[in-house]
Amino acid sequence: MTHFARFTALALLALFLSATAVQAVITKLTPLAEVLESDQFIFVAKVDKLDPDNKDRPTATFKFDKKLKGEVPFDRIPVNMTGDDEAKKAGDTKTIFDRLDDTRELVFFVRKQGKIYNAKVFVEGSWFSIYGTLDADGKTVRWAFLHGEPFLRRTFKGTSSEMVKTIEDALAKKAKLPEPDEKEKPGFGPAVAKAPKKCEDGSVRSPALFAVIPSFVLVGPLAIIAALFPGVFARMAVGMKRWRAFLVVASINSTLALIYFALSTYRPYWIPDGWGLAPKSVAIYFTAISVIGLLWAGRRYRRMASEAPDVTGVPERTELLALLGLTAFAAICTVLTAVFADWNSTVAVPMREFTFIGVALCTATVYAGYRTLTQSADGTTPTVRLSLSGESVGLNTLALCGLATVLLMGARGGAGPVATGIQAGDAESDFAPRLVGEPVAIAAFEIEDGKQEKVFGRIMSNLALDGDRLCFGVQIATNGRLLAMNRHTGKVEWAVDAVGEPLKPVFCTPTIANGKVYCGEGMHIDRGCRLYCVNAADGNSAWEKPFKTKDGHTEGTPAVANGKVYFPAGDDGLICADANTGVQVWQYTGTKKDDVHIDAPPVVVGDTVFAGSGLFNYVAVALDANTGKEKWRTDLKLRVFGPPLASGSKVFYGIGTGNMGADTYRYDEESEDREKEPAGAVCCLDVATGKEEWRYPLPKSVHTGLAADAFSVYAGCRDGNVYAIDRKTGKLRWRAGVGSAMMSAPAVAAVGGFPVAVYAVSREGRVFCFHPQTGDVLWWRGTLPGYDWRGDEDNNIMCSPLVVTTPTATGSKRTIYIGAMTVDPNNPKRRHVAVFKFEDVIGE
Repeated sequence: MTHFARFTALALLALFLSATAVQAVITKLTPLAEVLESDQFIFVAKVDKLDPDNKDRPTATFKFDKKLKGEVPFDRIPVNMTGDDEAKKAGDTKTIFDRLDDTRELVFFVRKQGKIYNAKVFVEGSWFSIYGTLDADGKTVRWAFLHGEPFLRRTFKGTSSEMVKTIEDALAKKAKLPEPDEKEKPGFGPAVAKAPKKCEDGSVRSPALFAVIPSFVLVGPLAIIAALFPGVFARMAVGMKRWRAFLVVASINSTLALIYFALSTYRPYWIPDGWGLAPKSVAIYFTAISVIGLLWAGRRYRRMASEAPDVTGVPERTELLALLGLTAFAAICTVLTAVFADWNSTVAVPMREFTFIGVALCTATVYAGYRTLTQSADGTTPTVRLSLSGESVGLNTLALCGLATVLLMGARGGAGPVATGIQAGDAESDFAPRLVGEPVAIAAFEIEDGKQEKVFGRIMSNLALDGDRLCFGVQIATNGRLLAMNRHTGKVEWAVDAVGEPLKPVFCTPTIANGKVYCGEGMHIDRGCRLYCVNAADGNSAWEKPFKTKDGHTEGTPAVANGKVYFPAGDDGLICADANTGVQVWQYTGTKKDDVHIDAPPVVVGDTVFAGSGLFNYVAVALDANTGKEKWRTDLKLRVFGPPLASGSKVFYGIGTGNMGADTYRYDEESEDREKEPAGAVCCLDVATGKEEWRYPLPKSVHTGLAADAFSVYAGCRDGNVYAIDRKTGKLRWRAGVGSAMMSAPAVAAVGGFPVAVYAVSREGRVFCFHPQTGDVLWWRGTLPGYDWRGDEDNNIMCSPLVVTTPTATGSKRTIYIGAMTVDPNNPKRRHVAVFKFEDVIGE
């Protein structure tokens, strides 16, 4: 589950949190604290020289003036102000030049990634982005203007002097940084041409003295009701006058849960190491607060009963109505969270505490109803009734929910579930692979200033093998990298952070062919993404410029054959380009009536390209590899997001509803809700005609690719199972569960052409080795060393196992590589790139 989905549900609850997809221009609501934390260098500069009239190369040169954070390695910053495509379209170069002169201060926020410097610049209410590339001499940085950042006015829109004062106070811990104002309209600050107004003291300020609005108020859900519906809350307060302890505990727990979620998601480095603020520890604190509230409520109730015996009577009508209203409100919010995110989000921070509050209110409501229905049993005497207070019932339920959470979190740290639902066979263990030694985490590292530094981020792609080198894609915050890492030592031999412009997150698995590496960038939400080609030896660009799509994203693995590279481009369909130059040869977009959206990697066999469409029309197509003309088209009825598998005279497709992150999904591009229930299947088509020969239906989708041997086709399904299907008949051989939703494809290993093992990894980090004929578990490993899932959707293992088989004197050895990350157990957002290595053997 993406943070975007979780935040969407939370916004409907709290009405003040939101998340947006990250495009080329930053549209995400970005706190100034996040900028201050993530950037290594913050400093003040002034304009040294402006040359806006140079049509070929407009330039602006800035000179360093004052350090705010970090040892700044720049004295002068000459910037090519031409801008990227977005800047040219919006006229950003002129917009920024209009706001520059030698009287204005500029505040630079700079982050270094490898040889790339990414910078955001603030000047009198305006923001823009530039980036720099370090030359081979290691000293010269070449700077270029990207585009304006109109949405960053929500982060800060004041004057430059106010920005400097805000940063200095924050770094000195004299004041907290202001929160962003999500209501601020995007735009830019005043141009130089506008005459400034003078204050009474003679100082000059911008015409509209922009101020930072601290709009983020820490409140619990009950306070939100009070703010939005004061009349309703007033009546509720009267009805719940005996519920002071519960209301206090509910507000404290929900507010602290919201703070913890925001910190762990956007400011993970603020959370110190150790168990003190680990998720389980936080759950213990919430439980302790509930227990303290329970003791407080019991003491208050006894004291009130001694002073006013009527308090032990049947709940009043106003109290019962208030309980019913609050319970209904909690139920609606829980359902909305499940609809816009998923049910797992309702029991994850921050919604977990609110769900528990709803359960407690529901229990108290049932108790109040019971008291009301059985009030005749109270009689008229004694005056003091023998009863529990509804508040105590609610707080006791809240404490029990917290205790159950703590116990479940403790149980999750164990080995976890093993494979389930296996139809057992008679595997002979003497001839089956067995795990030797312990798995090893190979951390990716770079050498920075003579020091060994781990690479921050997570592996999103599969691994591509190039001798002793592994190539893969990485996501680092909103950017991406392509890494080439030594598979034995973990040393990064080269890295690509930018090709002309900084890379977007790299989900695409690189393809290595003829000494070159072909790879795309971006996710489904991105547009105008690029396919780029670099030399496998050093990572330098092999093409004059990357291939840039018009509206598409290049997240699917490219295929190289016949001197051409074939790659998916979303709404742009399937594109074929010259493998040596990157010049387009042909493009396939379907027809006007039959549009396609191709994200799945294509497969090339001889003179035929096989591909599939995941939006608009859910079809499998076979295209002429030289011309792009259709040979055949087959309607598969379900989305195709995984690569086809061509083997012999058959081509197999994994299909289903939703996507890799959801069982069902409504795509804005389709402008209609086309999925009601989850479904999936594996289909077998004839290579020559496209005729469907068999279909094995599955309860959920298969979007992660397939594996096959001479007997079976293996599929990883979102229901958490690996399926082995007879490739001739389409009947089930065996099924084995590995955990929850499968986010990666299985891999099969063979010796002498005979399959000996099937490997699969769950998104939680459990690795399994199955017997290919029976599905028996030959070996399995509980959790990858140094990896900690904790139910965090951004920590899912998405990399399929890569198997390298080596003959030995008495049998064979397999080395299994799985790309993922090591995770700080106390802060799941603090991740470092790592490849996990397993070895098993047959024979001595």
